[in-house]
Amino acid sequence: MDSKRVEQIINSSDNIDVYYKNTPVYLKEVDHKTNKVKVENLNTHKDFVVHVKTLNENYGMTQ
Repeated sequence: MDSKRVEQIINSSDNIDVYYKNTPVYLKEVDHKTNKVKVENLNTHKDFVVHVKTLNENYGMTQ
């Protein structure tokens, strides 16, 4: 995934599934300079920061 796609998902009114290491996450904000994204783990409800390349929209796909 890239930062432009992350921004599209954040701004979308649709519910788009996104995964980090096969864990569902909610995208909160993106830093286009560093390509880092603040996400919330939907299982634990804890926030953390990841690189955009580690996110994907397909369960089972890892980068």
